[in-house]
Amino acid sequence: MATQVGSKSICGCLTLLQAWIYEYFPLFRPSQILQAPDAPRASSWVCHRFAGGDDARQRLVRYRQMLDEMSGEDVSWTPYGRDAGTELLRSLYTGVIRFADVAEGYDPARCRRQFGYRQTIPRTMMVPKDVYRPASYSTYIVFWEGSMDQLWGNLPSHFLHIAIDSDLCEYPSEADEDYMDWYRTRSHPRIINPDSGGVSLQRPVLVDEVSYVIIVQFLMYC
Repeated sequence: MATQVGSKSICGCLTLLQAWIYEYFPLFRPSQILQAPDAPRASSWVCHRFAGGDDARQRLVRYRQMLDEMSGEDVSWTPYGRDAGTELLRSLYTGVIRFADVAEGYDPARCRRQFGYRQTIPRTMMVPKDVYRPASYSTYIVFWEGSMDQLWGNLPSHFLHIAIDSDLCEYPSEADEDYMDWYRTRSHPRIINPDSGGVSLQRPVLVDEVSYVIIVQFLMYC
């Protein structure tokens, strides 16, 4: 919804969104400091506030150009390690996650590559049973099927089913042959109108992910 022309704001935890961007897209990362292994990952990023005006608009155009020119090599597909699915087993849960009066659908099949597995066309998105917003409310009230609302209480029965050996990626961005065709019909391949042209940008050389993890671990414990 935030990408719609008429949208003037975005809801949710923007700090979490910003940290997610830094983890997966090295091109947009600020400087980083070493943290203890049990420290919050988001606290390692050193961010700076930028001024507005013309400089902000120029940065916006540049970021859009960078996004349009990105390839699979510009994405850190497994920032939490190639074994995230086994080390963080709960991340393979598929169903509805509830906290207090908020419930959201969660489906790891839509991002299999971040667990080190080949991406396939995911199933249809989970949708709530009913959604409405009373006139006196500023937020929507969402209802899920009773069975879906209880899935989190029985985790082992609702994990993503993966053939561990055959589904492993041979390279981080691997996907089924028909996945990209499916993806392009449901996404925005480009942000800038291609008829308006664009400036070719030089990409920095990315450090191999495995080597990066080894280097960071060495520096933290040496």
